[in-house]
Order: sequence, then structure tokens, then C-alpha cells
Amino acid sequence: MLQEALRGGKRYWMLLGTWALLIVVGLVAFFRQLREGLQITGMSQDVSWGLYISQFTFLVGVAASAVMVVLPYYLHNVKAFGKMVILGEFLAVSAVLMCMLFIFVDLGRPMRVMNVMLHPTLNSVMFWDSIVLTGYLVLNLVIGAVTFDAERKEALPPKWVKPLIYLSIPWAVSIHT
Repeated sequence: MLQEALRGGKRYWMLLGTWALLIVVGLVAFFRQLREGLQITGMSQDVSWGLYISQFTFLVGVAASAVMVVLPYYLHNVKAFGKMVILGEFLAVSAVLMCMLFIFVDLGRPMRVMNVMLHPTLNSVMFWDSIVLTGYLVLNLVIGAVTFDAERKEALPPKWVKPLIYLSIPWAVSIHT
């Protein structure tokens, strides 16, 4: 499947080059912010916090939306959603990864993430967000990979994945709380 990603015309490679350039610009801006602080944005603390938290909230909703595709497929046996389940699971994975990156940015310095894990404060929103998002990420990675493999082999997913799927449904609700 990777060999398909390495084939394309001139426009395809220009698009990939543009994306790579945008990634490099983003990384340069992130490292500059890491070195100089949020003052380089020119925003006040409230504005930058509001920008980060609004994007975080949106992406949590996107991540939890995978459940809406999973429900008909697994609970109601609507097999026409098979390929959509895989897409939904991996969309949730990418959204959760982006949510976790917003936690890094919101902490100010990525090194502080270790403090959240090593010295947990049980009433800290950051601590619970980190735990819940990591769990949902793992669930979606496992479910998505197993479902993708089963779909590729044109077989049913193994039975052991069903409890994980049922667990992912309330877990999706928990990432909102």
C-alpha cells in the first residue's frame, strides 16, 4: 500500500512538497515559540488560551465522532459501514494526536508533560485529559488496525476486539468530560 503513495504526477509531488514546506514552517514557528514563549504571537494570554482550547474542543468532537460510525457496524450489524469504520477509527487517531499536541502547547513547554505524569494532581484537568486521550488513542489504534487487517483479508474481525469496541463507546463520551 505504501508503494501507491510513492507514485504520482508532477502536481502530486508539488502538493507533497507544499505540505512538507508547511510542516517545516510550523516546526520552525513551534521551536521559536518554545525558545521565546507565547509573546512572539502578539496575543494576550486569554486570546492564545482561547484559540488553543477552541481547537482542542473541536478536535475532541471529531475524535469522538468515530463512535457514530462504529455503532451501526458493530451493534446493529450494518456491514455496509465496514470500510467507513476503518476511516472513522483512523480519523479519531489523528484527531486525538492533534488534541494531545494542543495539551503540549497549552502547557507552555513539552518538558512539562513529564511533570503531569510523574507528579499527578488528581484534580488537574491536564492530568485527566492526558490519561483519557491516551487511552482512547490506544483503543482506536488497536481497533482500527485489527479491523483494517480483517477487511484486507475479507474476514470478520476476531472476537477479542468486540469488548474493546464496546469499551470505546463510553470512552468516547469520557473524552468530552
